[in-house]
Amino acid sequence: MDISSLPIPPELRDALRRRGVERLYPPQEAAVRAGILEGANVVMVTATASGKTLLAEVAAVKTALEGGMAIFTVPLKALAYEKQLHFSHYGDLADVAVSTGEYDSDDAWLHRYDVVITTYEKLDSLLRHRPSWLNKVGLIVLDEIHYVGDPKRGPVLESIAAKVRYLGLKAQVVALSATVGNPDALARWLGAKLVKSDWRPVPLMEGVYADGAIRYADGSERRISRGADPEVALALDAVEGGGQALVFVNSRSATVATARKIAEAVAASGRELIDPEAAADLARKVEESAASRIIGRELAEVVARGVAFHNAGLELELRRIVEEGFRRGVIKAVVSTTTLAAGVNLPARRVVIAEVRRYDPLTGVEEIPAMEYRQMAGRAGRPGLDPYGEAIAVASSEREAEYIMERYIRGAVEPVRSQLFSDVNLRSHLLGVVGSGYANTEDEVVDYLSTTLAYIQLGPAAMSIARSKAERALDQLVAWGFLEKSGDAYYATPLGRLVSRLYVDPETAAMYIDLLKAMRGDSPVAYIYLVASSPEVPKIWRGRFDRKTAAEIARAFPHMQLDEEDEEFRQTVKTVQMLWEWANEAPEDKIYDKYGVGPGDIRVYADLFEWLGTAASRLAAAVELPERARGVLRATYRVVYGVKEELLELVLNLRGVGRVRARALFQAGYRTLADVARARPSDIARLPGFGERLAASVVEQARAASGLKQAEGL
Repeated sequence: MDISSLPIPPELRDALRRRGVERLYPPQEAAVRAGILEGANVVMVTATASGKTLLAEVAAVKTALEGGMAIFTVPLKALAYEKQLHFSHYGDLADVAVSTGEYDSDDAWLHRYDVVITTYEKLDSLLRHRPSWLNKVGLIVLDEIHYVGDPKRGPVLESIAAKVRYLGLKAQVVALSATVGNPDALARWLGAKLVKSDWRPVPLMEGVYADGAIRYADGSERRISRGADPEVALALDAVEGGGQALVFVNSRSATVATARKIAEAVAASGRELIDPEAAADLARKVEESAASRIIGRELAEVVARGVAFHNAGLELELRRIVEEGFRRGVIKAVVSTTTLAAGVNLPARRVVIAEVRRYDPLTGVEEIPAMEYRQMAGRAGRPGLDPYGEAIAVASSEREAEYIMERYIRGAVEPVRSQLFSDVNLRSHLLGVVGSGYANTEDEVVDYLSTTLAYIQLGPAAMSIARSKAERALDQLVAWGFLEKSGDAYYATPLGRLVSRLYVDPETAAMYIDLLKAMRGDSPVAYIYLVASSPEVPKIWRGRFDRKTAAEIARAFPHMQLDEEDEEFRQTVKTVQMLWEWANEAPEDKIYDKYGVGPGDIRVYADLFEWLGTAASRLAAAVELPERARGVLRATYRVVYGVKEELLELVLNLRGVGRVRARALFQAGYRTLADVARARPSDIARLPGFGERLAASVVEQARAASGLKQAEGL
């Protein structure tokens, strides 16, 4: 289908032509015939790189040009900003905004934008606030709809769909995925037409490597050198053939170790496989940009040889450098963890899956699902660059090779199953439902639940099961003081409405309130422990268990039976130790060397503390504990910015000033906003990390503040 026949405005057609799009791929044509550009609800389950995202973008811009508003929601923050870059291709046809945080806000400013990109959680939060601009929404794109089966994010997706229906929004719904085992069920749930296709712009060859050979699904075979680890041999073979390789391994440490081995193999090959000058330039850029010199050096060493690793410990800037270097062809092989497969948009000629098993701290060794294998395999083949793509899984034996072939390559993708009716998920979402006024009586709650995938998948017993589970969840919310019951109706208490707005799990909120009430003293370590006690905060296992820290926590919470032999408590204490060192301005290298926590991980902790710590402070104020509210907020911001308390006034009120620049200001005698306001920009410009432009901005900000602190309550 030629784009000249599409039902879109001429200026949008021109934008597509500027991107080099003249004709649609077969799956795109099928979606157009299904009405995706004319307001029809559509579920697109098509292969990676088959153009489903492009078509959703076109539908969003078309909606904007027709006076409506489009929402594009994704599972990860990084994907939200990646989508924002995609929309830059459309120039000034649509004003685009990204909103991913601040759950206790209706983001009224979003009404000025044509396309709003959010995470699932942020969109669900916005729907709880019910801002007036929702009436303008003409399209909602649910990207990566297979996440509906995820224990954490799946219920959020279901809640979004249910709220849209209950609000009576006339918005078109478009859902996208490359891997869903039961797409018909999702299409029925969303009242959508299904477009399903295995067509790919680049043919995919799948196989298993064992005993020195790749055995492909079509029965053909290819021998590979056995002189190295399988994933190294497979990556080197792809690079020697003029392609690129994306290698998935099952741990963060393995990304570094495997990247080193591939880099050594590339250097030892005796062939000019990379552009040494471009690789050296990129390596220098890595070292200059790295917050951790250790990580920067590790990464730069392999980048100089045309290889890189990519994991959650890398800060966003380093990930961006790696990804851009790979797209430019300077980096020939990237080694990533399997858990990052959904967030790595890096097509390569050959994808290598080094393990189909991984270690989970809770369940031990487990097999990856077929859906995850498909997500990784789908990244094989660069459109316009490769004649084919290869997805090769590594087996340790002939027997395992046969199993992988049947389970993953020839086997079906698992159907997604709703996770909404687990106790923790149901309590959280029902508090939002009642607190936002979507339903009040038990009958209304069950009616609301009847619009979810969970309800549909329960079959004939759905109503009785939903009613029983809802009753138990509502009773627990009443017991925590978040709901009250009057006759047949449930109403959110002021505290319950606050918990709903903060988007905090009710069980976590109840725990925070109990800890705040029981706490003795004013220890910042104890406040960090309180916030870190949430299951949302990942716990670490590396580092020495510090009994002094444990004792300080025990003194602050004398009512708790804290067992130093309990592994969960020990991991929480180690996490608190790490965060306390960070809050006392320990350098990134020390944190990484001691705890294995990289700058990327620290950013995750900072984001979580900004959300959960602020929520804990708001809860403390709500239960009339103002001193606790101030204490937890001080500790929270120390973790967020990684500073001692003496620097809080500077980092909280001066944009562009983080822990390093704030310390430089403090040591030079600029210890308060008033000190900075009295300074000459030329004097501050001479300090480490400052230039003339930033110095002028900082002084101007301090003078404009006129003594008014942004962080009130501290």
